[in-house]
Amino acid sequence: MLPIGVELYGAKPEKEGIMPRLLTLLSAAATLIGCSATHQGYLLKTDTGQRSTVIFHDNPTGKHGSVEAVLANGERCQGQFNTVPDQVTRNWEDPSDIEREDTQVGVAVFQCADSHVLKCDFSRAYEGNGSGHCLDNLGQKYGLNF
Repeated sequence: MLPIGVELYGAKPEKEGIMPRLLTLLSAAATLIGCSATHQGYLLKTDTGQRSTVIFHDNPTGKHGSVEAVLANGERCQGQFNTVPDQVTRNWEDPSDIEREDTQVGVAVFQCADSHVLKCDFSRAYEGNGSGHCLDNLGQKYGLNF
């Protein structure tokens, strides 16, 4: 801590010092930004075994987000996903109070080129990795792992 009246980069520190103010500022910034996660995985076309890449981008609440995929033929797809609680841990004193989500079920919809649409149903650990199955509007089936 610098003595009162000593300047550091043009600012005069007050009695409580710079560090507590800096920590407060960093905590506030982390709260505003939130935490988000990215989960990479693959789509496996069931009839041919072709593997495609898929990425789930969770928003800070972990209940929805964006998705993107690059199919084995190079076609790019983008979309959104939403989840709802599946298995939960409840407060033992008040069973109507959910303490945390243990697993989630969800749906992801991808819009690809030329009206090609891919819909995936999945289950996953809360804000984590998961698996499911997909079907597109051309009748093609995929396994999903992320």
